[in-house]
Amino acid sequence: MIRKTRFAVLAGSLLLGSAALQAPVPVLARSVHLAPHVPSTVVSGTLEGAGPVPFRVPVKEGQQLNIQCHSRKSGIYFFVKDQSGSMVYDSAVSPQPDRWTGEVSSAGLYTVGVYQKRSPVHLHKGQTAFFRLHVAVNND
Repeated sequence: MIRKTRFAVLAGSLLLGSAALQAPVPVLARSVHLAPHVPSTVVSGTLEGAGPVPFRVPVKEGQQLNIQCHSRKSGIYFFVKDQSGSMVYDSAVSPQPDRWTGEVSSAGLYTVGVYQKRSPVHLHKGQTAFFRLHVAVNND
């Protein structure tokens, strides 16, 4: 009886341990749709854990991309990557971390990702954060 109990506890521990070691499922990027003659929109979401919430924004060469990110929690930042995946902007290293305006150098789908940057003490607490992202594409 004791041997069966030990085996059951060991098997259960292995199952739980392997589930904890599985890689997180990547979040699919959502598309930002801008209606004709309406250059801006607002999208929102909830951050859970350490992974970013990505959005794809269609832009043309020479357009200006304006991003504003609002959240009630601290430690919420965003990044902008061009169509090749190169980092264009990261608000965590900016003196003004809630907004960015930049001219698009080439046409394509740019990625705007919102993420939370926590101290090592708070990484595993599973805190969530609601955010609102204002996206504007201008021909200026």
